[in-house]
Amino acid sequence: MISIRVSKYDLKYRDENGFYQREEWISYYDIGREFWGEVLTEEQYLAVENSYLNVIRMLYEIYPSLVLHINGLELFDEDDDRWHENDAITQDGVDRLARAILREELWCKLIDDNVEVHFGYDYYMYIVFKQNYTIRTIIDIYKSIDKNGLFIEHIISPYLEDEDEED
Repeated sequence: MISIRVSKYDLKYRDENGFYQREEWISYYDIGREFWGEVLTEEQYLAVENSYLNVIRMLYEIYPSLVLHINGLELFDEDDDRWHENDAITQDGVDRLARAILREELWCKLIDDNVEVHFGYDYYMYIVFKQNYTIRTIIDIYKSIDKNGLFIEHIISPYLEDEDEED
């Protein structure tokens, strides 16, 4: 298993303990607020959000038969009936769901036998390669992350279920 954390946070601003040292926007709801003397615009936000979506789309290229399933669904609006636990999310539907997660409309993990995508607080995304990955798979996803201006850290997702708990 390989687990990585993907984020918009430049690693050069982490201290020796890994803590991020700059004040940054962390949410869709920060649009219009000022960070480092500049107001976050919707266009700037969307550029970063689209970078995350591009990385998720790359997973569908790496695994052509990939069908992610919703796991651990938490709806923040009880009237939201767009998604349900165990729904299958194909490449055509992943953008809409991932945007909703990144915009804090709901939370869930996206899981498949080969890979999982988890979303954390403060605009972190975790990708967990569970099986059927190769060095080429990892290189391709790293290239996609880099090409999209995002950063990689080798951190185990805190949203992984303990295998012993599944029994």
